[in-house]
Amino acid sequence: MHSPSESHLTPNSSTKVFGYSEEQSAPSTRIDAVICDLMAHIENYSDEDFDSQWMHLTSAEAEAMVVALIRHFIATTGGKLLSRYLLESRQEVESTTEDETGQ
Repeated sequence: MHSPSESHLTPNSSTKVFGYSEEQSAPSTRIDAVICDLMAHIENYSDEDFDSQWMHLTSAEAEAMVVALIRHFIATTGGKLLSRYLLESRQEVESTTEDETGQ
């Protein structure tokens, strides 16, 4: 049985949350690692508006916040932002390739 948060993130035929089908691969370990980094960031976050230690933030609450942030990102992401990230990714790959070949 999935927890409530897992059921919202598990792709299936009745949801378009991630938009990939059974033929496509599941998210990579790289994506999993970044989500774990986001969890750790939230669990340890502190600034003048939010202090996770002072608020006694639980892991379940941090997980719920990660889910909410991902949902917000999905709902608000547009073509301009995606284009920018794609360009940055391609430039990073080009830079890495140039460093490896010495050109």
